Amino acid sequence: MSNSNRLVLILVSAAVVVGLVVGVLATREDTSTGAEAPVNTTQPTGQTLEATTLLGQIENDLALKPLQIEVGASTFSLLPAAIGFEVDEQATINAALGEHSIDGILEDIRRWREDPATDLSWSLSGTVNESALDDLMSLYESALDVPEDGTIIFRESGPVPVYPRPGEAIDREASLRLIADSLLEQPRTGPVRLPTVTKDPILTAADVDLAMETATALLSGPITLARSDPDAILHLSVVRLADALTTEVSEGADPSLEVSLDRDVIDGYLDNLRGQFEAPPRNAQILIDEGNVVFTEGLSGAVIDVDLVLRAIHQAAGRESRQSVLPLQTGVQPEFDIEDLQASGPIGLISEFTTRHSCCQPRVGNIQLMAATLDNHNLLPGERFSLNETVGKRTLEEGYLPAPTIVRGELTDEVGGGVSQFATTFYNAVFWAGMEVIDHKPHSWYFSRYPMGIEATVSWPTPDLVFRNNTDAPLVIDTSYTSTSITVAFYGNNSDREVTATVSPPYNFTDFEKKFEPNPEIMPWEAPVEVGNGSQGFQVTVTRNISYTDGTSAEEKWNVKYRPQPHRFEIHPCFFPEDSEDYTGEECPSHPDFPDGFPDPTVEPEVPVPEEVGDGLDEEGLGEEDPDVVPEETSGEDILDEPEGSVSVEEE
Repeated sequence: MSNSNRLVLILVSAAVVVGLVVGVLATREDTSTGAEAPVNTTQPTGQTLEATTLLGQIENDLALKPLQIEVGASTFSLLPAAIGFEVDEQATINAALGEHSIDGILEDIRRWREDPATDLSWSLSGTVNESALDDLMSLYESALDVPEDGTIIFRESGPVPVYPRPGEAIDREASLRLIADSLLEQPRTGPVRLPTVTKDPILTAADVDLAMETATALLSGPITLARSDPDAILHLSVVRLADALTTEVSEGADPSLEVSLDRDVIDGYLDNLRGQFEAPPRNAQILIDEGNVVFTEGLSGAVIDVDLVLRAIHQAAGRESRQSVLPLQTGVQPEFDIEDLQASGPIGLISEFTTRHSCCQPRVGNIQLMAATLDNHNLLPGERFSLNETVGKRTLEEGYLPAPTIVRGELTDEVGGGVSQFATTFYNAVFWAGMEVIDHKPHSWYFSRYPMGIEATVSWPTPDLVFRNNTDAPLVIDTSYTSTSITVAFYGNNSDREVTATVSPPYNFTDFEKKFEPNPEIMPWEAPVEVGNGSQGFQVTVTRNISYTDGTSAEEKWNVKYRPQPHRFEIHPCFFPEDSEDYTGEECPSHPDFPDGFPDPTVEPEVPVPEEVGDGLDEEGLGEEDPDVVPEETSGEDILDEPEGSVSVEEE
């Protein structure tokens, strides 16, 4: 899991205080290092496990139930799962046990599950990703007449000032609390209107007038940069200069409007010249050839430095001729040569990991294409690596094919699907090499072909897999594959650090639910057709220990949470009510054997209690039985519930 600040929420029932109170209790990191309080991995049993399971089901319901947000005259739909909303089951139960019995807690939860309008008599706690929520509010502000800090635009007549004016903005702090209240409030009473405040601009009209002087000088005529040996000319018309003109508010004790030329736009103007004259220097590299380490020489180059070009443009703008020299740097040396690479010590295999898959599926081609893209990729000491930034977006044009991907808890075909198997293989190479994990996200569901807890998923543009080469030596990524396997190996020098890891037994189990999907080919009088087995959700704690040769060590923990996979059935569309997203309005066809209609397959039939069971009271009359005792009349094959602590899993 990535290191991200999370807003910790508490909902206090109206039965405890008047209204709802949501507070920021603390910020926490999902991944921690160094000495800290141990994570409680005790597996809940009995009634506590049941309460945890029911709260997990409530979390799934709340996370996938959109919250309507009103800003100005616009309405937005906020999906709680998109901002990392989670119910903290253990914290909720621990806090409730301070004043309530576990029986009372269970009774409240069951009653709330049946009727969400019922008040709880204890607090419900949860978390959201505060940064993600703040980003969404920036989007919501597009519906408002926001303040204008002032800028400069270009017309046919030349640069034109746009002067500052006040406007309306979302009250961020109050809105964070209001949204947090509403996410845990049940039932949700309606759209949440975010409060706004009047906000004054940072700049004054005088600041914009001063910036106009600079803009006018830059755009008073065309600019030409030229050189000989080799001959080259860059001609910038007033229109091209205006397209590159940017303004930026500089805040601080003395705010100002800074006028400059966009570096990327000017860099684009240089593309044609680069193709003619530029040959960037190339660092010496390390290649892995069938396990052998091969050093290749670097090359010097000639480059057109965009920063030097920007300086030359500003020089020309101050001259009457509006001309200057086009800078071209020759003999530019690479940053690293072979001697630099060899000075870091011997290079060898420091980690390797292989996962296996079935042959010849579209996802296999995607996995192999990503592997080929990264083969022999070099990272310098301290360099940060992002899998998405390095590989780029997976598209049909790049050769990627549609294959299954988990989208909002559902499997669907997406271009580039299946590459999460490469991500998991790659992540294990990162993990066991002792590299610094900056950002990674495990799968939403547990797949048995991957190491439990030590795995990762990727998509575009997020989630991503990011790590840092935290050694003093270069790192080489070596990939290889067969028709049924993918392997990632890291070559470098990690000073013989020793990496060990443990994965806790699964805990905080969450039961799966039945899910019904429409299929008009299944008649109402036919039994529902099973299309997917359900599996429990659960958590594990991954602990990685790294021992260094200087005698120091480091410990890291990741709490990995897998969601339950629903037990999926297909039924005729006529059974879906109007408030269902699968409602079509189609009526059930008639059948002579069912003149009074068909039984609803989505409703669980009541199971009669066998007379042999009796009244269920023990000697004390408390109504509890030993959960481990099986009545003599019942054989093991007749027990339909899974034993406590079991996990049912399946691959995608």
